[in-house]
Amino acid sequence: GMRAVAEWDTLRSHIPLACHARGGNLPEQGTVLVVDDEQVILESVRDVLQVAGFRVVTARDGLEALRVLEAGVPDLILADIMMPRMSGYQFYQRVRRTPEWLWIPFIFLSARAEREDIRLGKELGVEDYLTKPIDAEDLIAVVSGRLDRFRQLEQSGVVRKPRDRSGGAYLVGELEVDLSKRLATVSGQEVHLSPTEFYIVEQLVLAGEAVVAYEDLLRAEDGALDSQDAASLTRYHIRNLRSKLRASGVESDLITNVRETGYRLNVAPQRR
Repeated sequence: GMRAVAEWDTLRSHIPLACHARGGNLPEQGTVLVVDDEQVILESVRDVLQVAGFRVVTARDGLEALRVLEAGVPDLILADIMMPRMSGYQFYQRVRRTPEWLWIPFIFLSARAEREDIRLGKELGVEDYLTKPIDAEDLIAVVSGRLDRFRQLEQSGVVRKPRDRSGGAYLVGELEVDLSKRLATVSGQEVHLSPTEFYIVEQLVLAGEAVVAYEDLLRAEDGALDSQDAASLTRYHIRNLRSKLRASGVESDLITNVRETGYRLNVAPQRR
């Protein structure tokens, strides 16, 4: 309504100011997915971020945003909380359930910075909130700051994006793994793996023959709390995985434990 239009004009009028503060014409800052059901807000946020050097993709609600994510993974997501069809929180939980999207930094846009809202978000793991009406300089500062922080973590090896998002099929010894179809087979027979077991195989395959740390072999919802937990939880899953592979007729041991660190494949995965 009118409130949104007024917010939009205020936000737009600050664009030159905010960009000047960031040093004029900047190189590509990264891709941001903005999700909001109010067209006016969506356009104003997009304009501010574009002028500041970001590539912006937009969606009108959580369901549309999931389709956008299927097409390509952004560097950061900025999502409104109150949206029809799928709220920002529901959208966030869906994103976090997908291994390839687990690492994407997330910022909520909230019309009401109510404690309850922010508490629920923090419980879900969201660190950043921007309250409407949004100030252009705040918007750029929060988005840039969050991306910088993520890049530092990535460089230090704490966080890593999945190396290969295109899926594809691989052969590891006698085991055939199709990442796109989430399917593991031996001589054409499916090996029935749990989601966690498949995730472990996927991470090992994508690492080639490099070692993958215990923590990196688990999904967020597997609930390991620290590295000791992660090590014992991973060992448990690997034990089950090995017995399923043996039962399916895999003769050789495909997975090796690297003491105190994690696991790696014994056989280099061949891309099919």
